[in-house]
Amino acid sequence: MSKTTLVLDSEDLPHVTKRESGARRAFVVVLAGDRMGEMFPLNEGRTSIGRGLHADVRINDEGISRSHAQVEHEDGHYYLSDAGSTNGTFANGERVDRYPLKEGDKIQIGASSVLRFTYHDDIDEDFQRSLYESALRDRLTGVFNRGYFNNRLESDVAFALRHGKPLSLVIFDIDFFKQINDDYGHAAGDAVLRDLAERVQGTTRSEDIFARYGGEEFVLICRDVDALRASRAANRIKELVSGKPFRLAGRDIEISVSLGVSDLSMLLEPSAQALVEAADSALYAAKRNGRNRVEIYDPESEPTRLV
Repeated sequence: MSKTTLVLDSEDLPHVTKRESGARRAFVVVLAGDRMGEMFPLNEGRTSIGRGLHADVRINDEGISRSHAQVEHEDGHYYLSDAGSTNGTFANGERVDRYPLKEGDKIQIGASSVLRFTYHDDIDEDFQRSLYESALRDRLTGVFNRGYFNNRLESDVAFALRHGKPLSLVIFDIDFFKQINDDYGHAAGDAVLRDLAERVQGTTRSEDIFARYGGEEFVLICRDVDALRASRAANRIKELVSGKPFRLAGRDIEISVSLGVSDLSMLLEPSAQALVEAADSALYAAKRNGRNRVEIYDPESEPTRLV
């Protein structure tokens, strides 16, 4: 399981008041935007929502104010209120100042964040956590899937551009992976993917996002990191994969990866799509230059100039 946890319990959230076992608890679940898939239990009193450091439900999204909205519990009901935000708080598509929340109501804040208000008891809560988590994970490897990666990258790029923070991306895939499938079968190829994902996951920082992009291709979002530091992380991955053989059908098989690195600050028109395209271009440069190597995207170099 990733070191970036999606399971938030009342023990971890100081704003949440303890309640008796079996009692129904109110939550907001992030359906879209930053922190997609996470469940936040609501306090019996007031729960603040925003991008500020002291918000109970903290979400980094373009257009969310530091103190954006709040949910208050009064006389057995939960009320959503705008907290003087710049862009407003919406319930089920309508802008609201104060709104009585009902099961299933959708709360829209910022450019792309959508939260769902719901109730769960203990058993249902565990099931829902498992359900939300599985929707964000690649079934074969257990790391984040492409949908979650795309969502987080958009949010991280917006945050980096707003605050002038560095952000880099590493894309890599397994060299000659088709040959592994042809020689040993697809089950062996799947075993390689699982083993590789486990090795890499153990080296990533808790603030990074590691995901399977598709097939034998993986991605790593490196927050608050420039191209030089991201290339060091990429080289660690390369050495981690090639430094220890993979066991297949009773044999030790040497496997390598090629990696491409892109830096948001090096893009002429920075965006999430441009960051992916730049890293992908660097990956193919690594393939052209002999594989089992790391290449950094350079807009001035001929192979990547058109990205």
